[in-house]
Amino acid sequence: MLRKLAHTFILGLASLFALSSCNDTIDTQQQRREDNEKAFRSFQGKSGYSRVSIPGIYGDNYIYMKYVTRGTGTVKPIATDNVRRQYTGYLTTDWVKDGNVAEYFDSNASKTVIDPSKVSGDIIGMAIALQNMVVGDDVEVVIPWYLGYGAASISSIPSYSSLFFKVKLVEIIK
Repeated sequence: MLRKLAHTFILGLASLFALSSCNDTIDTQQQRREDNEKAFRSFQGKSGYSRVSIPGIYGDNYIYMKYVTRGTGTVKPIATDNVRRQYTGYLTTDWVKDGNVAEYFDSNASKTVIDPSKVSGDIIGMAIALQNMVVGDDVEVVIPWYLGYGAASISSIPSYSSLFFKVKLVEIIK
């Protein structure tokens, strides 16, 4: 009798573990999204970073910006302007861990981008940043995943990635 009871207990316990493990699968997409949202929010209140938006144009969406060096320009580009800039892009999660060793996913930091690009042709977060800059501004920009490349994976940028950029506005072409 005791043996039968122990056998039933063990079978019940094994069934419990088998059923509970089905609910513990990790959704890597959801985890990446949560990690990136947390990394983006970590810049709220961080020294030098301000919440920046373009009222009315992109809804209530915002990015975080920190001015490293203020430029001497007096005009900010608008969405239809073309601009030249220098930039380096990082995944925000990598930057938050250690900006000194974070590897960039895209870099034009050592040279000015030769071909000017239309502000409105960029990802929304970068368009917001550029429209808050004058020539010569050197900034750090933090963009949430939904104002970057969204749920899509693009080249070396995984889905749901918030982005960290170092950007210098070199020229506005009207």
